[in-house]
Amino acid sequence: MAADPPISRDIQRDFMNTKQRGLWAQAWTRLVRNKLSFYSGILLVVIILTAVAADIFPWVSRNPPSAQDYGFRDLGPTSQFWLGTDGLGRDLWARLWQGTLFSLKVGIGAELLVLTIGITVGMLAALGGKVTDAVLMWITDMTFAFPALLAIILARQVLFNRDWPIIGSGDPQIPGIPSVLLVTILAISFVSWVTVARLVRGQMLSIREQDYVMAARAMGASPWRVVRAHMLPNTLGAIIVAATFGVPTRIFAEATLGFIGLGVPPPAASLGSLITEGLDHLRTNSWEIFWPLLIVAILMLAFTFVGDGLRDALDPRTRK
Repeated sequence: MAADPPISRDIQRDFMNTKQRGLWAQAWTRLVRNKLSFYSGILLVVIILTAVAADIFPWVSRNPPSAQDYGFRDLGPTSQFWLGTDGLGRDLWARLWQGTLFSLKVGIGAELLVLTIGITVGMLAALGGKVTDAVLMWITDMTFAFPALLAIILARQVLFNRDWPIIGSGDPQIPGIPSVLLVTILAISFVSWVTVARLVRGQMLSIREQDYVMAARAMGASPWRVVRAHMLPNTLGAIIVAATFGVPTRIFAEATLGFIGLGVPPPAASLGSLITEGLDHLRTNSWEIFWPLLIVAILMLAFTFVGDGLRDALDPRTRK
């Protein structure tokens, strides 16, 4: 019987390189090749760093965001006020970054809480037995059936009457902002975890029946080890993609609350409250509403493009 032909060194080297790089290295390479997603990620980093820097370093914000000067009301962009001023003479450049930072805190903080609740509920539903699955999915369906915006408003109004610890704000000198930040995060997360829970449950129910999971169980691996070493890592890609799509959704929810007057208390700013203030001066000071709308649009598009790129990079069907 003829022996199998020897494997060429090039094939062996390619195989070892691919094995060493691993899934995440390959996914990163594919993400970098997706120029739209890669540059969208860079743009997000620039916006986040600028918003943080404007909160920390006065020379970035140039002027205090809440300082009023009636001698500079409704000005267009100038060398002193790069984006102009509002009807109270406040610097729109400083207020824009203050509002962006607050909205980013809400979006990222709410998404982290959503992931924590959703992953926990989805994992327990998939692995906890039929009764646990039925009860948790009934709770999930009931939460999903309730109108999201109404639930967020009700949760915010209930939670806002309680005292909460200070967890940071865009302007710590203004009382009430830390409480509003925490309450807004909790209110948005209250009804937003259901999609992640369903996603994690579906992924784990599918992975649970895979051969490598059944083999690990047959070899005596504990249930926690099976979840930690096999099920959760193989669900992580879908979770990361869901998170990139979830953050702009939370930002938009916060902007909606700010637009209807349930956002951060004045004179502080969020993107939603800036849009509301700009709408009141649309005819006389149109640039006041343009800048927060532009930031909201950029954040929504950039997170969406990054999510698309991550989905393609982590999808096994796109691997070459």
